[in-house]
Amino acid sequence: MSSNNKLVDFSGLADMLYGEEKYIKEFAEAAISSFNEFSENYKKHLLARDETNFRKAGHKIKPVTQMLGLGQILEEYEYAKTLIWDEKPEKDLEASAEKVQQICSEVIKELEEKT
Repeated sequence: MSSNNKLVDFSGLADMLYGEEKYIKEFAEAAISSFNEFSENYKKHLLARDETNFRKAGHKIKPVTQMLGLGQILEEYEYAKTLIWDEKPEKDLEASAEKVQQICSEVIKELEEKT
């Protein structure tokens, strides 16, 4: 992803946190941890076709993704649930897991710029 094409929208977050750099930094640090955990759990539970824990991982990250304007993560999560339901081939699940890991890696890099 080019530096001109950022994934994270910090504008709403800055408004919510009154533009306080200290709070933005704390939020970014917590979000980094959340995205690391989500990326790991997304892949683990999707490839295991463990819908219950997969959904738990999605529900846990949802508020953070919404605050940061990261709709593409939620879209892929919703799509991946259909992969489980429709018993799609392993390669489709792996492609979804890879896509989310790439997005989360980029999001983490952008968040690290705020810490």
